[in-house]
Amino acid sequence: MIDIDIILIGGLIMFFSAFIKGISGFGTAIFAVPLLIAFVFLPTETRVIVVSLNLVLNIFILSKEHSLTKANIIDLKALIIPGFIFAILAGWFLGSIDDTLFKIILGNLLILTAVNKFFDFPYKVRNIKKYFPTIGALSGIFNTLIGLGGIPVLIYLSNTTIEKKAFRTTLMLFFLFINTGSVLTFMIHRAYSLELIIYILSFIPFIVLGSLMGMTLVKRINNVNFNRIVALLLLIMGISNLFNIL
Repeated sequence: MIDIDIILIGGLIMFFSAFIKGISGFGTAIFAVPLLIAFVFLPTETRVIVVSLNLVLNIFILSKEHSLTKANIIDLKALIIPGFIFAILAGWFLGSIDDTLFKIILGNLLILTAVNKFFDFPYKVRNIKKYFPTIGALSGIFNTLIGLGGIPVLIYLSNTTIEKKAFRTTLMLFFLFINTGSVLTFMIHRAYSLELIIYILSFIPFIVLGSLMGMTLVKRINNVNFNRIVALLLLIMGISNLFNIL
């Protein structure tokens, strides 16, 4: 049975999460996952909802910013193809993986990356594309199994000298393909109920409005402040991951 209160509470959570994504190109799961689980949905339902809505968000934002181009996709194929393939293959292990160790490792890496960005330490990856296949595969696996697929590629890109626009475009194009792979996996394993589909559709107006507001604001943010925002979000994600396992 569809509950209007759930639509309003979930919609507001997704609105704020989409606002963050509109600014940074990532971050939907930072607030959406813990809040949806705390107030509205089961963890398994939340993973399906957030991944599905992220797919919609990526298509919408990339289209609005004219970044969903063949040239951009080809340029990132070494990252995208492994991510897409492993997002699908990981579906065969759904429900059989204890994600505690993954969250501990990823949480600590996020915090270290945030510290690196805050204090601008000299360590930076120079040859960005060299490790794309490995990072893509890891992200695809994590996206399907524990809903945290963006973290490996986010950590990697945050330790490079990539500019704001390229950072956002790379993240969202990658998320577009691994989320597509994860959604296909959810469909194969019948993770979508009619009720869940209705809730996902009802949240779309909220995420569209939230992302539009974020996209408007990011135009006024320079690279220095953008990096500070990214560092802060990374720190929040890292601490959140560690606290969620306690």
